[in-house]
Amino acid sequence: MKSLLISTYYPPEHGGIAHYMASVAEALGPERVCCLTSVPPPDAAAGGVDTVRVYRRPRAFAASKLTQALNVGATIGEIILRERPQAVQLATTTSEGYFGLWLRRWLGLPFVVYAHGNEVLQAVQASWPLARRALVSADRVLANSGFTAGLVRDAGVAPERIEIVHPGCDVETYRPSEGDEGLRRRLLGERRGGPVLLSVGGLVPRKGHDMVIRALPRLLKRYPDLVYLVVGEGRHRQTLEALIGEVGVGDHVVLTGEVRDVPLERIYALCDLFIMASRQQLDQCDVEGFGMVFLEANACGKAVIGGRSGGIADAIIDGETGLLVDPHSPEAIAAAVDRLLSNPALAARMGAQGRSRVINEFTWARVATRIQDILCGLTAPR
Repeated sequence: MKSLLISTYYPPEHGGIAHYMASVAEALGPERVCCLTSVPPPDAAAGGVDTVRVYRRPRAFAASKLTQALNVGATIGEIILRERPQAVQLATTTSEGYFGLWLRRWLGLPFVVYAHGNEVLQAVQASWPLARRALVSADRVLANSGFTAGLVRDAGVAPERIEIVHPGCDVETYRPSEGDEGLRRRLLGERRGGPVLLSVGGLVPRKGHDMVIRALPRLLKRYPDLVYLVVGEGRHRQTLEALIGEVGVGDHVVLTGEVRDVPLERIYALCDLFIMASRQQLDQCDVEGFGMVFLEANACGKAVIGGRSGGIADAIIDGETGLLVDPHSPEAIAAAVDRLLSNPALAARMGAQGRSRVINEFTWARVATRIQDILCGLTAPR
């Protein structure tokens, strides 16, 4: 049974949802899925090859209703004739919801919607009702965590139509390895001798970089050579730079921006601990629905520290694969870091347990099997 996956987020665009959708498509394979996206293909210099058939049709997602209608009709007609999909997967309800409603109404195709967190809050609070209608009427909603499933229920979706489908991780790509001394020198310069804390993600308030920075003075009393390495870019950068100066930890924080020429697994290998003290801001539609980076760091054999908020409790087993902390407390963050840095055996054990858990529960093959079973259940004769 083949399905059509529709997503406005897709490589070569970066980001969690783009990575999630491409990984699902690759794991399902060309016999079970094809994709429709608004994202143009990468240029030849960037490389990268789609492993499934991807229809890259920006005009089908155009702001102009006339342009959109003409191109949606032609594109969907082509896909139906060539691919014969029997079900539809929507990456979100906010950008792709109308596709699901239209395809079910006119072609009788059932559709599922992925729920990541923020977009569910946006759909509920937005004045435009179509996104919420698509969410509430989807044949199944695939929530990335128990927390997100709760948001979906609060939005009005019947519990029997909600499935929790956690994201996956490529355990062959993300695996324990020695840190590259040349990369360490490039990113950290002369500050490469002490323990390294690492955060990977966009520089937005919910990620909690500011709270880790505020925790550093306490930690530097015991670990004077400690460095906090932050990989990512975003609108919060100037605020973080000002905070670094205010707290007086300029020699101990490195904001690299995007590092696209280095595989992420090599960066994970540089750290002693991975940390992302995310906090939820529901009034601003900002929450960490799961946190795929915790799985990636665990798969690389690293103990992880995460904020006790949103769906992070599904990504981290507190006390087993890492630690959950109060994301509003620099004191609690510092205590968790100190607990693991002062006990390397404990940190190593949590990292090893984290990798075992990812291998056993979070491979993309396992995720794809679960998704395909749900889709087949929707299309089976009744």
